[in-house]
Formats: sequence, C-alpha cells, structure tokens
Amino acid sequence: MRVALIGDEKYENRNEIKDLVFKLKQKYGDDLILITRGNQVGVEKWVRKFALEMGCKYIEYNPASTPMNLYSGMTEEYYDKPYHPTQPLHQYNCVVENADKLIYFGEIKRNEYNHFNRVLQRWGKKVNFVQ
Repeated sequence: MRVALIGDEKYENRNEIKDLVFKLKQKYGDDLILITRGNQVGVEKWVRKFALEMGCKYIEYNPASTPMNLYSGMTEEYYDKPYHPTQPLHQYNCVVENADKLIYFGEIKRNEYNHFNRVLQRWGKKVNFVQ
C-alpha cells in the first residue's frame, strides 16, 4: 500500500504524524510504502524521520532543481535542473500518480490546491485533509 503523507510546511504536530505512521505500519506491515514531496520542514520532515525509524519503505518526489538522494522517486536524469516555478506543481503529479491513498496535513495554497484538485480528478483519487 502506497500512502502519501504530505502537507503544509508550518504543520508541526509530530505526535499525530508519529501515531499515524505507527498505525499504518501495523496495518500494512512490510507492504507499506510512504511517499512525500521531500520537503525538509513541516510534515514531510517528520514523515521521513518516523518512516525510517520504524523501518518503513520511503520514497520522496523532491523537485527537479534539487540533487537526487537515496530516497528520490525519479530517475537520475530528472534532477539537478534549473529551478522553474512549476516544479512544486509537478511534485503533486508524481505523488498522486504513485500513491494509493493520500493524506494532506494543514493548509494548502490556493494555486496549489487548484492544481492538486485537477490532478486528483484526473487520476480518480481522493485525499483526506487533516487540519
């Protein structure tokens, strides 16, 4: 089961994230793969930390303008490109395409929400929002 745990950079409820990762690990066991956008702050920082601590498989779809790392979900050719404003939007495409379930923590910017909603509709998927 591929579960995307993404969210706002200001969302910092570590205990809620840790509990959710623990419950998902109990429910899906070794079949669990956690997915994020690779942000280094907020929700995704804690998802990465707890996923690795609990021995979960972990994939991140970090922007093309960043270097590839051990957990990057794209091929090596994708990374180390010049920054472009659409890269954060492309991260949503990658996450939605590759996740079976999606959970979004905190607030989402209006322009990102519009794009995210279109991608969800295109793939016929739904997201659970946690405030």
